[in-house]
Amino acid sequence: MKYGQIFTYTLELDSKEEYIKQFVDPFAETISKAKGLISKVWMADFDTQFSSFYLWETKEDMDAFMATPEIEVVANLPFLKNLKIVGIPVVEEASKITRGI
Repeated sequence: MKYGQIFTYTLELDSKEEYIKQFVDPFAETISKAKGLISKVWMADFDTQFSSFYLWETKEDMDAFMATPEIEVVANLPFLKNLKIVGIPVVEEASKITRGI
């Protein structure tokens, strides 16, 4: 069963360039190699809200990713605030209709 995972958070960074330099560049390549990751979407309005959406092959893949040292590093970044993470099973039949999977 596929799983979706939603991260919501705020960042105390001054610009899109700082976001890329301090939050995307250090982690994107490692994330892209995570076992079972189908996709990750980065979302930001750069004023108040940031989110990420992950789509995983299985809950086990999602859980293994959450246990990596990189997640511990990200969770403790001094400029990352109000982190909330939710993992939810994907309704594959419905998601296929809307090209979600």
